[in-house]
Amino acid sequence: MTSPNTNFAGDLLSTTAQLLQDDLFDQILTKNATTALLKENGQVTGGDWGISIAIPIMYAENGSYFRYSGSQQLNTNSNEVFSVFQYEPKQVALNVQANGREIHQNMGKAQNRNLVKARFMNAKTTFENEFNIDLLSAGLLSNQIGGLQQLISADGTGTVGGVARASFSFAANQFYRATSDGGAAMTAANIITYMDRLDVLLQAYKANITGIISDNTSYQFYEATVHPLQRLAPTEGTLGKLGFRTYQYKQAEVVLEPTVSGMPSTTQYWIDPEVLELCYYNGRNLTRLDTRYSFNQDAQIEYLAWMGNLTAKNFRRLGTLNNT
Repeated sequence: MTSPNTNFAGDLLSTTAQLLQDDLFDQILTKNATTALLKENGQVTGGDWGISIAIPIMYAENGSYFRYSGSQQLNTNSNEVFSVFQYEPKQVALNVQANGREIHQNMGKAQNRNLVKARFMNAKTTFENEFNIDLLSAGLLSNQIGGLQQLISADGTGTVGGVARASFSFAANQFYRATSDGGAAMTAANIITYMDRLDVLLQAYKANITGIISDNTSYQFYEATVHPLQRLAPTEGTLGKLGFRTYQYKQAEVVLEPTVSGMPSTTQYWIDPEVLELCYYNGRNLTRLDTRYSFNQDAQIEYLAWMGNLTAKNFRRLGTLNNT
């Protein structure tokens, strides 16, 4: 009997996509330590951001504070204390395709589900891997988001959110360079000392560091130091309860982010999730777009689309320990 649904293949793709998309991005976020931290702290945010993602900031104190006596003239100088970090939205898309032949070769219910679901799971895995690279990047590729290498630079330089750090020190992140500042390359013997020094810099600005993202080398140095003490973070920690294997450093979890994922060598990123935010546009959170049918083929295509950027609003509460 002919199916009353003349768009069977299209509905198959659409239905499968609809079932998967609600949890798709949430599942991806938990595979990456940085985004897992942000997600667990409510720092993955959707919005109608407009032309760009503008993050309001208070970058200076009120300069009119004035000690006086009697009828002494008071300070009447105007004060500029507010500005914005402005982040350009970036876009990502992946497609899932099907043609009439393969759809009808997999007409059984189980086969249909497996065929399309496998393709969406492949798209999901691809997004996980590529988006993780973007999150760790310096944002140098065309249309790439500004990742941790840009927001938390090795020496606190560069331009972030449209603000040049050379001109405005409030936009500079904290950093400690093993060779330049510590006088010796990072090793298992000195990594705790270097971490303590960076921690002091961050605490001066009331940073609440809960995650320390570490590459293979720095993670192994730290592990070699604390392993005899069995200073494993409790499984109820933010990252521990998500399945990440972590070590404890003061109030933070030290977690591995392999260099194969795009993490720079001999580097740690110290994350205060209250000041780092992954912003996406409503309707573009790895969202399924409308099915597009070929005009001259028995085939169709659907896209999963994401639009947004990684943003920060207080760089003084973000830091990096590296080997430069």
